[in-house]
Amino acid sequence: MLSFSFDNKDSYLDYGIIITKRPTLPSPKRKVSYIQVPGRDSTLRYDEKTYEDITIAVECTVKGDDVLNKLDGVKVWLYSAGESDLIFSFQQDKKYVAQVVNSIDFRQVFKIASQFVIIFNCKPFKYAVDNSSINITTGIGTSILNQGTMESKPVIKVYCSGDGSFKIINNEVLLFDIDVPFIILDSELEEAYSIIDRDMVNYNNNISGEFPKLDIGNNTITYTGGVTKLEITPNWRWL
Repeated sequence: MLSFSFDNKDSYLDYGIIITKRPTLPSPKRKVSYIQVPGRDSTLRYDEKTYEDITIAVECTVKGDDVLNKLDGVKVWLYSAGESDLIFSFQQDKKYVAQVVNSIDFRQVFKIASQFVIIFNCKPFKYAVDNSSINITTGIGTSILNQGTMESKPVIKVYCSGDGSFKIINNEVLLFDIDVPFIILDSELEEAYSIIDRDMVNYNNNISGEFPKLDIGNNTITYTGGVTKLEITPNWRWL
């Protein structure tokens, strides 16, 4: 039996929904522009090194004596979830970041059963369900192996006082005049900030360098100066 989890609810356990056909999981399309140049063979290609969203269609069946009332609850669940984690029972260690984008048509099959298709619009990658943070407590060099098949964009909590720096392979990030216990570098959002009295305070002007990424393979991490510790939430991802 196949099922899925979405917005921390299980399709079968919470709503009696099963997947009737294993869905096709497409690979994302790379964003490449092609430019025609008069008098030139072939075309010029501009590779943005990014990917388009993917769409996953999931064929489902729900059964039960009170199927119509169940379907009312299903619609509330799917539409109110917004962008949430989508996990299939046949691959429980990975997740998609998805949102329901279609108007769901419920087709009555029998008195106690209904069939329908859910279309999820997903970010291009699969992500690790277990996204536990990695603590780096020595500045002389710690190696982290990227568990995915793509470079990842981590969230790094940097404990620093005053000036300092850290380096992942050859990418160095400099920090200046840090007057809080830590700052957070979010490489997906490309924002540096701290949390003060539950408020997010911008620290973009206190850093220099590219937002860090974790390359495929081993990543050697060092730090110096006022940096005393790094907490890395890796955000491993797969095509």
